[in-house]
Parts: sequence; structure tokens; C-alpha cells
Amino acid sequence: MIKVIPNIAAVADQESQGKRLYNKIYIILDDDVDYKTLPEVIVDETARTMEALTLKEGAKWAELNFAKFTGQRTSEGAAGDITTTVTNTLTGTLGGHRVEIDNLLENFVGRNVHVVEIDRFTQKKYILTRPYSPMVFSAFSGRKNGENTSTDVTFSNESFFQPLEYLGDVIE
Repeated sequence: MIKVIPNIAAVADQESQGKRLYNKIYIILDDDVDYKTLPEVIVDETARTMEALTLKEGAKWAELNFAKFTGQRTSEGAAGDITTTVTNTLTGTLGGHRVEIDNLLENFVGRNVHVVEIDRFTQKKYILTRPYSPMVFSAFSGRKNGENTSTDVTFSNESFFQPLEYLGDVIE
């Protein structure tokens, strides 16, 4: 745990501009993670990284392709009288009405997953979870109307943990 408040310098607009989240994210069920071997997590004044999760035999990351620029991640916290409440959320839009989308919704909403996103500009991967602290595929909202045919999906958790650069592979 870091015990000294860090100095935080101003950044150029290029570092703070929006639409950084690449349209591909990767998810894997928490049930597919082998917890016999935990990845190294480094959080200190100079680095925030996590080595690869060890997956069970035959398990692999699934790739979800959001419609361009629809992915967004938020992290909100509020101090209460006794403790602080934190909510982390990742949402994005899956375009079209396809068998794969229906199968994802029918079979995996409510399940615990680990989520990796990619920064479009740096190509760095960030994991939004930690061992034993997955996100939940918590909500979806589908539509077929005059504007578009698509489904918004939401992954969330209530954890203080913030994203870490993920040093593992998500593509085989």
C-alpha cells in the first residue's frame, strides 16, 4: 500500500482526450482462472502492473467487439460515515442482432468475469480486475428500432482496485 500522497502533474491534451478505449475488450470467466498460481501484482510509486492470470486447461479469453467509440469506463467513489463506496463500470455497444450476442446474454449475464481493455494510443492492455475480485456481467439493454439494432452490455464491481497494466496475453 502506498502511504504518501503522490504529486500529480498536468498533462497535454493528447493524454487526456476521450475515445481512448479500443473497440475490442477481452473477457474470461472467473471459473476459468486457476487460483493455484496467483499472478504477481506490483503497485508502487512507479508501476501498476499484473502478470498473466493462470487459466485452467482449455480456457481462453473471449473477444467482444464494441461499436466504435461506444466503450466507456467509469470509477466512482463516495465517502460515507463508516466506509467508502466504490463502483467501477465498463459499458459498450455490440452492434446488430446475432446468435453470438443472444447466447452471451442468455448464458453469461450475472456471471463473474475478468476484463481486459486496450488503450488505442499506447496499445497497452489494462485489466480491470484482480484475482478473487472479478467484475460481474451485470446488465444489458437491447434495441431494434429506427436508429439502430444493438445491445449495450455492462460489467461492474464494487472494489477499490483500479486498473493495472496487464502483462499477460489475451490472444492465442
